[in-house]
Amino acid sequence: MVDVPTRGPWWFGIDVGGTFTDVVGINRETGETREHKVLTTKPRLEEGVIAALRETGVPIGDVAEIVHGHTSGINAVLSRTGARVALLATAGHRDLLDIGRQDREFGPDFYDPSWLRPHQARPIVKRQDRYGIVERIGWDGTQVLPLDENQVRTAARKLRDEGIESVAVCFLNSYISQEHEQRAAAIVREELPEAYVQTSALYPVTKEHERTATIALDAYVGPIVTRYLERLVEGLDGTGFSGSLWIMTMNGGIGTVAETSKAPVFQLVSGPVGGVNGAVHLARTAKSPNLLTMDVGGTSTDIAVVQDGEAPMTDLWSIENGLTMTMPVLDIHSVGSGAGSIVHIDAVGNLRVGPQSAGSTPGPACYGRGGTEPTLTDACVALGMLQPDLFAGGAITLEVELARKALGTVADQLGMSVEELADAAYRLACSDIAGSIRSISTYRGLDVRDFGLLAFGAAGPMVADRVARELGSRKVLVPASPGEFSAFGLLTSDLRVTRARSPLTTLADHDPDALEVAYGEMEKDIIEDLGRQGVAADAIEFERAFFAMYRGQTWDNRLPLQSGTIDSESIGRMLRQVHELYEQRYGFSAEEIPVLVSTLEVTGVSRRPEMTTAFRPSAAAVSTEPQRRVSLRLAGQVHDDSPVYTREQLSGGLTVSGPAIIVESYATTVVNAGSTASVTDTGELLLTLDQA
Repeated sequence: MVDVPTRGPWWFGIDVGGTFTDVVGINRETGETREHKVLTTKPRLEEGVIAALRETGVPIGDVAEIVHGHTSGINAVLSRTGARVALLATAGHRDLLDIGRQDREFGPDFYDPSWLRPHQARPIVKRQDRYGIVERIGWDGTQVLPLDENQVRTAARKLRDEGIESVAVCFLNSYISQEHEQRAAAIVREELPEAYVQTSALYPVTKEHERTATIALDAYVGPIVTRYLERLVEGLDGTGFSGSLWIMTMNGGIGTVAETSKAPVFQLVSGPVGGVNGAVHLARTAKSPNLLTMDVGGTSTDIAVVQDGEAPMTDLWSIENGLTMTMPVLDIHSVGSGAGSIVHIDAVGNLRVGPQSAGSTPGPACYGRGGTEPTLTDACVALGMLQPDLFAGGAITLEVELARKALGTVADQLGMSVEELADAAYRLACSDIAGSIRSISTYRGLDVRDFGLLAFGAAGPMVADRVARELGSRKVLVPASPGEFSAFGLLTSDLRVTRARSPLTTLADHDPDALEVAYGEMEKDIIEDLGRQGVAADAIEFERAFFAMYRGQTWDNRLPLQSGTIDSESIGRMLRQVHELYEQRYGFSAEEIPVLVSTLEVTGVSRRPEMTTAFRPSAAAVSTEPQRRVSLRLAGQVHDDSPVYTREQLSGGLTVSGPAIIVESYATTVVNAGSTASVTDTGELLLTLDQA
């Protein structure tokens, strides 16, 4: 376990999103909490972070720890504003990024013969910056062709002359032997000493396309992320901060700036990972082990499944079609429907919400900051869901007429009233989110009636009731301060380091001693890594896993290793695990076919002190009368005289029947007709739906 610092009692979680930067602080001694939200400051994200921290009112000298998740990397990928990258690949394979898996997502472009993958249309590595290098490592790690060092040096000098600032080196079969990659990288560093260079050492596993994409993406965002972290450290130093700064990574753990800067690509969506960690913490403390999580921010919605108090891991994660990374990450999916998603008409005349977003600049039209395109936020204003003077704790006063004017530009084209368009956009966004949640639940054999819907993010509670109704879920949970829940989740995270290697061996025939040696070597590496972060070897817990498939298949499956030391009996248990997985997931098993182990994985975990402080609003007695009554349009029906309550009122024991609105500092919960809302013993807002 990492020792609790003695510099001060305050721990802060800071999450930089596409629209807002959220801060949550907890005093470990008194239980006092602070929360704050500011608009994300692009492109210098650190300015918003430091401003938000200062505006909490906590003296910087009292801050012992900051756990940080950010979007600098993913923003660079989505907007294609990353570094100029060169790729050194095995000769004849420089187009591997474009070839990919030769698949496409089902959707409006599915039958378009002129469609290009996002990486072809907007490459992260331009074709002229990809170099084929003569070399070849065989499938078994032996050298087939030696590395042409002169060719590497010539290419490196050309890259220097062209101003390349980042280089990805990825050769065929380098997961089994990295000798050629490491030598090529050394030559590049000699010729380009200031360049950022990344190799398969980042995560040396099979799947040539995905591994190449992972390394190329790391090279693309590496300079952006590392410069951002350098500016953040410098800015915090300027405030007098002397505590510990931890960075969230996509495997669900945190690490020091120095260690996480070695693999910046693992930080791409670190904020949403914090939200899932918070959901796991809530699932355990609130005794609600099965949750479908829905984190609705200004730009997108991130969804995940928490089952039996655990969030599943995956080794494949896609930013967009053709940009799939292989890395150990929490299984989180995104859909481009957020509060700032733009309402528009597509090329064939259909109404769409997103994936384009107004972001924080200029933001929705109702912000009054120059935005003219209608967004989901504008729709909710027109429907009466968002009260202009109660939004974002009063920090922003929403302009109703600006919202209606923006919506009118689309409504007029469709021959609809502003209210009809707003209602259609709201329902469409909810339907898109519900469809994405089905893809990770119903389509994987889960019964959503066994799960509660956990809604957070500033806009999550606003759409939760409607989404739950579309899913057939019976209950919705809204945590305290849902707009800052991901920032809170950052504070529940442990230090985690993951290592992997790919033996590509038949399981039944493999020597168990060889597997044990491989796991032991990776664990030794993890001990050294965590040791550099101040963790003693005896404070590390190891979690082993393996990836397996039937011989002849191309896609493997991740399974936790249920035994400790590997022996002949362990091999038998591993085989049974594989067959049982296939029965459960695919409805068959084929015990007559040999099982291939593609990858061995081990994660070292250093537990941080338990988050025992509850983050919830006060339960002080307040009036049971609504703050006001408003006209509210839900599902095409107008409900005049609908009550508006504050969350503090429900914390005092009040139960509310819909239609109604419940407001708090940075979120609004919409309660539909037929639903009731109350607060649980552990402080969550519970919506109970009337559907079967």
